[in-house]
Parts: sequence; C-alpha cells; structure tokens
Amino acid sequence: METITLLSPPDGSVTAPLQRHQLPTDEAKDPLAPGSGEPYAWDKVQIIAADRSVPTPVTFSWTRLPWRWRAPTYDLTIATSPALDENATVLRDLSRASVEAWHLFIGTPYYWKVTAKRGGAVVGESPVWRFVTNSLPPRWIKVPGITNVRDLGGWPLPGSRRVRQGRIFRSSELNGNLRLTMRGRQILEDELGVRTDIDLRGEHEGAAPALDPEKVKWIHAPISPYDCICDSAFADGYRRIFETFAVPTNYPIIFHCVGGADRGGTVAFLLNALLGKSREHLIHDYELTTLSVWERSWTSEQFLGLLEALKPFGGDPNDLCRQTEHYLASIGVTPAAMATIRQLLIEEADAIPHASAAQ
Repeated sequence: METITLLSPPDGSVTAPLQRHQLPTDEAKDPLAPGSGEPYAWDKVQIIAADRSVPTPVTFSWTRLPWRWRAPTYDLTIATSPALDENATVLRDLSRASVEAWHLFIGTPYYWKVTAKRGGAVVGESPVWRFVTNSLPPRWIKVPGITNVRDLGGWPLPGSRRVRQGRIFRSSELNGNLRLTMRGRQILEDELGVRTDIDLRGEHEGAAPALDPEKVKWIHAPISPYDCICDSAFADGYRRIFETFAVPTNYPIIFHCVGGADRGGTVAFLLNALLGKSREHLIHDYELTTLSVWERSWTSEQFLGLLEALKPFGGDPNDLCRQTEHYLASIGVTPAAMATIRQLLIEEADAIPHASAAQ
C-alpha cells in the first residue's frame, strides 16, 4: 500500500472565508450595480457578469502516485467525524490530484482522506487530516442560471446559538427572466435536497413551478414587501409562508421572488428576526443583496418603512424579535407554529451540521 501525502487544506487549519466578495464600501461600488434601489435592467449577460453573490470552494490537493502500469484514480472522502462515517461525502474516480469542493458548511470542522485505485483495487491511501471552515456568513450557494442564492443558516444568535444550516435558502426567481440550468436544478433538488419551493411572485410575473413536482412541492404565496406587511390584502400570504416554515416535512425550503431582494428580503428579515438575529446582522444580511445585481441599503425609504411598520407591535424599537412575534400573531400565526420554527432552525453554536460538498 502506497502512502499519499496530503497538501491542502493543511492539517489543523482554518480556511479563508467561503465568500468570494465582501460587501463593498460606499466608495467602492461596482460600476455595473444599479443605483437608488431600482431593479437592474433585465439583460442576462450583464446580470451574470455583475453577480458577486458567489461562494469560493475549498481546494483539496495531494501528491500523485507514480504511473506504474496504469494511472491511478482517486477518491476523496470528506466527513464531520474522524472515522469518516458521519455525513460523509465522497468525490470518486478523480483523475487529478486536486479537486474543488463547493458548498461546505461554514464554521464547521471537517475530516478528509484520499485513497487511490488502479483497476478497481485500492493501492494507496493518506492519513486523515482535519480542517475547519471559516465561520464568516453568509453561506452563498452557486446555482448556475440564477443569482442571490444563500443559506439563511450560519448566523450567530444570542445564548451561544446559531441559525441551522442546510434547512432554508433564499434566491432570485428560478424561472422567468432568469432560468435555472440543468446543473442548477440538480444542485437544488439533489445536492441541497430542496423539498419545498415558496414562490412569492404574482401571477402576472409568471409564477410557476421550476423544479420536479415529484420531488419538490410548489407553494404560491404572492405578497408585497416592506410596510405592505400590514396591508390586509397580503396577510394571508405572509401567514401561509410562516405556516409552511412550521411543518418539518417541508424542509429543506427555498423561497424567492424575482430578484430575492425586496419580497424575499422582507421574508428573510421577518424569519431571522423571529429567530433572534441581532439588528446589526439583520441589516447586514439585507444589504448583502447588493453583491448580486440589485443594490439595497438599510437607509432606503422602503427598508425604513418596514422598521416603522413593525414598531407598533413592540415597546422597544430595537426589540425586532418581539415586534415580529407580535406581528405574526396579529395575522394568525400561532405561538405553537412560531415555537416549531425556532426548534427547527436554531441549534447550539458548537453543533456539527450535515456535511455537504459538491464537486
């Protein structure tokens, strides 16, 4: 049995942040980004070119074994336990001595090992190395054909807790002006395991299922964002969304409007506020949409309108969790449903989530 030497990521290391871009400063805006919070022009070539809402992979590398009578192939195993038997992902039959793994969870310890085969027989193996992914949120997801795709999980919460990863995602539309590729559909359905698609668009926007109906339930819940949360015309839509969040078998869930900026941003804000996410992180998460192709600022009239709409539901203007809880109760979301949502989406900060790695 030959020994394979592992190279990267180094044993015991912490990776660089798994985001390719950071939120720009006011002095360093992308020249292709829109201004004044207006929707970006629907030119798909420009949209994809300007998109910075993308992750960076973890690159694994190791030494290549000698050719001998035939070139070896390699299997890379990544797991959350040193025995490599918990939540393992295996990238098989690799011809090169390196590979990129996408969509690992942030702030998570991983273990990895490489084995080599010739003619189906194992001829080499490496030791098991450990690394930890950087904990900086968000966890962006690379889905070809669409933009602004991110996991709501990974953000810290009070009491040494955090939002559970791999359970709920937000994105731009999946069909319409933007359209999933076959690879994008595979990532959502098979790698992320999405089982419910909540479509926030109106019928006039072409709201329709984009994923396999035998795998993914489509729920149509048209709403309007920001201060329209208090418009009785949209109460049923918001109630239905949060009742969907309260059903365990609906997970993993993805929700989207057109850009994932306004209606999707409002739903994400309310859900995260209910979970107890800090005001600072709620604002930062909202503005991260700027890294896609829609510029959004918490100082905009629309976003401030959302904060104003919530104020009557709680005494302390900074207690967004209490305000959101009271708002949801006012539209018919029960205390039991809110408790279930918290149970499903909150975990201890040191919990090890399910591993996910796409080649």
